[in-house]
Amino acid sequence: MIFVTVGTHHDPFERLLGALGSLDPADLVVQHGTGPAPPGVSRAEAFMPFDAMLECFREADVVITHAGVGSILCARSEGHVPLVVPRRHDLGEHVDEHQAELTRALAARGGVVAVWETANLAAAGAAAPPRRAVGETPEPRLCPSVREALTGERHQPSEA
Repeated sequence: MIFVTVGTHHDPFERLLGALGSLDPADLVVQHGTGPAPPGVSRAEAFMPFDAMLECFREADVVITHAGVGSILCARSEGHVPLVVPRRHDLGEHVDEHQAELTRALAARGGVVAVWETANLAAAGAAAPPRRAVGETPEPRLCPSVREALTGERHQPSEA
């Protein structure tokens, strides 16, 4: 199963939702926000309760998400290296470019797979990194890129 979430932002994310047509709809569970539900998918909900989303992260083989911190952290905590399609300000998908900035920082560390062009979504999904067992993620709970952005402090790796 492929779990797709666009988050709860009030602007629709039709660029990502439209790209789902390149994937097998029977494999998709989609949280589509204010955008239209993709046709023929296994399950589609505009907004899901948090516990239902956590269940989807747990059951998914692959996660495709916007670059929302909560969605990325939930996917990572369940062993996924999520495919991330950042919302873009220039396309009216968000208020600024923070999702692109976060995606660049996390992709540079291998924490996410950045999908900059939605035409590449099917290929990125086919090449998605294998899911790790829960608890085998190599970074601390709050990854250094996010910690640095929030606190200005750089993470100092512990010496073993």
